[in-house]
Amino acid sequence: MKKIILASQSPQRKLLMDSIGIDFEVMPANIDEKTVVENNQKIRAQKIAKAKADYIFTDFPEAIIIAADTFTMFNNKAYEKPESMEEAKQMLSEQSGQTGYCYSGFAYIDKQNNINISDIAVTEILFRQLSDFEINKYVTENPVLTWSAGFCPAYPAGANLIATIKGSFTSFTHGMPMEILMPLLERSGVLNEVE
Repeated sequence: MKKIILASQSPQRKLLMDSIGIDFEVMPANIDEKTVVENNQKIRAQKIAKAKADYIFTDFPEAIIIAADTFTMFNNKAYEKPESMEEAKQMLSEQSGQTGYCYSGFAYIDKQNNINISDIAVTEILFRQLSDFEINKYVTENPVLTWSAGFCPAYPAGANLIATIKGSFTSFTHGMPMEILMPLLERSGVLNEVE
């Protein structure tokens, strides 16, 4: 069986990969994301995912490498991980009742099958109107400093903040566009090996 590497430390991405039923290793790419300069956040997410995949590929050229990176944008502002509880509250307050976009950059390398792609999945998000009580409760009861935009829709408390989405469900909830990944795993012959 081919070695498969998930170039991410995201527990949400790992959960999705586990659900496929294939063997893989988690190996976060130690790149400095701030060095990837791009004004268009959608393209930046794709470039960061590609940089992560390329970084791991350097040491494991025969492996299948899967990488992703996700940004959330509201009112033309990129929301990354908050640095404090107050910043997390501010982020949620700014997103409350607003429409934004989740951009999940994605990269996949399988040298043996001549596959080397990067792509982007886009999801439109509408937040519910949140009360100060809801925001404070969410921030104090969840590890908001570990999540882009201060929330994670993969868990019920985070999903409860959202009114509607349009686009890639798994990109939004777990930062991994399964609608892109699954056909690539099929092309690589990986899914034929699942028992």
